[in-house]
Amino acid sequence: MAIMKVQIITPEEEVYSGEVDVLVAPGTEGQLGILPNHSPLMTALQQGTIRVTKNGSDQSWNVTGGFLEVLSNQVMILAEEITVD
Repeated sequence: MAIMKVQIITPEEEVYSGEVDVLVAPGTEGQLGILPNHSPLMTALQQGTIRVTKNGSDQSWNVTGGFLEVLSNQVMILAEEITVD
């Protein structure tokens, strides 16, 4: 199974960095579900919840907006502001 690396950063700090099984994020066109081997993608984020799942355990954050990029099993989220859910 492919490994997907996720990095979530704000202007102030790196909030999360690690390997995950699934990422769900609030895209401007609706919820995005990202799995390993996802096609390349770049989109804006709207206010909502980012959730990552690793080995059946979830972790989530509230985001005010930003951008998400998927490329070669790596997901980069540049968030305007983020708080722990």
